[in-house]
Amino acid sequence: MLNDLLDGLARLTRTTYNSQIINGIPRPEILRKTLSNFINKNEKTENITLYTLIDRFISGEIKHRGNSKSISTLRVYIGCKHHLVEFEAIKKYKIDFETITLEFYYKFIEYLENRKTKYKAAIDLFRKNNQKLKRIKTPIIDLDINTIGKYISKIKVFMGEAVELGYTNNMSCRSKKFAVPKASTDAIYLNEKELEKLYKCDLSNYKRLERVRDLFIFGCYVGLRFQDYSAIKEENIIEVEGDKFIKVLTKKTKELVIIPCSPVVLDIFKKYGENTNKLPASVSNQNFNEYIKEACKKAGLLDKGHLLDEPEKETWECVSSHTARRSFATNYYLEGFPTIDLMKITGHRTEKAFLTYIRISKLDTAKRLNQHMKKKWEEKRIKANNASLSVA
Repeated sequence: MLNDLLDGLARLTRTTYNSQIINGIPRPEILRKTLSNFINKNEKTENITLYTLIDRFISGEIKHRGNSKSISTLRVYIGCKHHLVEFEAIKKYKIDFETITLEFYYKFIEYLENRKTKYKAAIDLFRKNNQKLKRIKTPIIDLDINTIGKYISKIKVFMGEAVELGYTNNMSCRSKKFAVPKASTDAIYLNEKELEKLYKCDLSNYKRLERVRDLFIFGCYVGLRFQDYSAIKEENIIEVEGDKFIKVLTKKTKELVIIPCSPVVLDIFKKYGENTNKLPASVSNQNFNEYIKEACKKAGLLDKGHLLDEPEKETWECVSSHTARRSFATNYYLEGFPTIDLMKITGHRTEKAFLTYIRISKLDTAKRLNQHMKKKWEEKRIKANNASLSVA
């Protein structure tokens, strides 16, 4: 316990020194006051709870390297807090800085995995009796492992910030056992033939679907996230030496990306030329996902076997707004376009992250290996025949 206190004091001293050094060498009394507050847990510090710290994240006050968090990240913060509040009530487990331990980790994951299976009635009752949570629209479902991983990741961020601010010296989140759970996903991409089939499908009698389809195809050829490709403005379309490009500062990572406009993109610009951004009006992500599935179904994307864990699902059922970005990355990767150059467009910072992002399914890999084997065996057969002819 003493060692933990000393470690906390050392970290707090470094953090305070580094934050004050921009104004010159910190005065001893500044460091003394900061350390005194940490040790004595003065009244201001005692009023700070894990929930109040999370609220500072949600409000946007606490940033990452001076940059504001994306709306999607803020939503994860809000969702994480809601789950913690419900977990605390349902499992009777007090939530605060000192209780985020390995024991909490095991209990919280079990709770999230079984929200519907075991705890739905209790959650319904809690929401009904809690005025602040009555309006929560989050469905009561059992969360998948990757969704759980998002919340565990944010809890580690909250606790890391709490340690840096001197609110706690609880280091349980840094244990190897307090890991972010993650499962590999089998999300799909649409290949060039599928994209062509979708784009050429006559949806003129279904204007809503046609607009969503065209915006989706646009996303497949620029590689942006939905929140970026659905919000293109006139100023994002630039011209350089006679060619058009998309120039965007991405909302999630604040990366500046410049993407050339393919003939398909230019065709869409021409079709919607009356709009200032030369693109169809967007809809909410939820509606977009519903409409693009319907459009893909009408286009006849009915193949099965894309998902190994759900082989009966047809292609159209697996498509979402994010399929566009995966299709862009995967198709150009398969064409042999340099990975390092693709990363400048997708905004991935490491090749490892990029390679786990592209969606070459196990079935695609098997098919490619099958074609490779056929080609090699055909080459061997021709070589053997030529050798026989030479001998004859």
